[in-house]
Amino acid sequence: MKERNKLRLGSLHRIQDLCTANAAALTAVTDYPPLKVSFDSGVTKIEIARAINEQNISNFATVKEANSLIMVETTYKYMLRGAFKASELHLPGLEKLLSIKKSNITSLKDDAIAVKCTEIKEILNTNIATLTNILPADITSIDDAIKAYKLSLYSPKEAIDNRSNYGTKAIDKLFNEVEPHKINMGRVFHSYLPADVASAFDLAAKIGKPSGRRHVSIIMKFRDADTGDPIINVTTTFTKGGLTEVRKSTKRGCIQIYTLEVGAWTATSVSEIYNTVVNTNISVGDKHTARITLKLQKKVQPDDGTTPVTTGYGNGYGTMYDSVSLEPIANGLVFLDKVAEPIETDDDGSWGNDHIPADSKTIRGSADGYANYFKNITITPDSDNEIDLPMDPIDDGPPAPDA
Repeated sequence: MKERNKLRLGSLHRIQDLCTANAAALTAVTDYPPLKVSFDSGVTKIEIARAINEQNISNFATVKEANSLIMVETTYKYMLRGAFKASELHLPGLEKLLSIKKSNITSLKDDAIAVKCTEIKEILNTNIATLTNILPADITSIDDAIKAYKLSLYSPKEAIDNRSNYGTKAIDKLFNEVEPHKINMGRVFHSYLPADVASAFDLAAKIGKPSGRRHVSIIMKFRDADTGDPIINVTTTFTKGGLTEVRKSTKRGCIQIYTLEVGAWTATSVSEIYNTVVNTNISVGDKHTARITLKLQKKVQPDDGTTPVTTGYGNGYGTMYDSVSLEPIANGLVFLDKVAEPIETDDDGSWGNDHIPADSKTIRGSADGYANYFKNITITPDSDNEIDLPMDPIDDGPPAPDA
């Protein structure tokens, strides 16, 4: 999503927060509830389109695992709150419906996990008037987590098609569709609520201009707990309400994420080899950078003396560079046998993928102005495999003779 649209989405989220803060006064306005439904529906469509558009289609397994964890944790948290309130109100039937073991959810198959979380959400939503510690925003959080998880169940082809369908023009159209609801929301605030609240709406709705200088919001470093070595390609999903950012650690084991919305963020870090780690309540502010170093433990291996079964995948990384000048090559493409999508090199020529099948036998490099590079490779499972790509510049030959 372009920077301008990120700012537009931020203004919509601020309006939603203002609606929550003034819910009591607004619900007394007859025409407000259907307007709020239309407004929230428009914002949700934008968030889903953004998630599809920015989906990492090169590593479905890790994205699905991260989204599943977020969905279950979010649903379970509010389910426990509902069970607590039902117990206080002496409603044993409702309490029983909201007393499901977490393991009974996580042990289900992919589609069934989403169905179970949806069932719990519907129970909470149906009884929201009774369960006074459950807010509409809580139901929205569960719903957003379920939608994000369902997106990660797409096949690679479906994801590519969806991402194409939700390009910049499509997202712009969705913003234009929600704009009339935003305008009408402003009319409600100005005609029914006090002047100071109406002014707060104008401030929240202001989009502003993209900042020329980016502020580093979070720096995360990943290290092997035993060796201290950097860990590449740890996929980390940063979430705050309906906002989501996904980043991968570099070959230096580092993630830097810029200009996040102020507030408490959650980071879910997933690796094929290391245990998943969830960091909650990461404080993001305008004037400081959150710095986190994670020492990751490798996934538990058999303790019966047998040789652990390999995952069948390995980490691959390296640098694409000019074979003559040795300068790195940015925006080149790295093609790996058995990997569906090519990997684009970074500004420093680096590339990486933490989910390369062990039976991948070839690597190919392509870049403008260079001959294609080809090499037979051997991928060692559950290990780092460094593969550099020296690219030979194309000789254009002698200049053409004068006409």
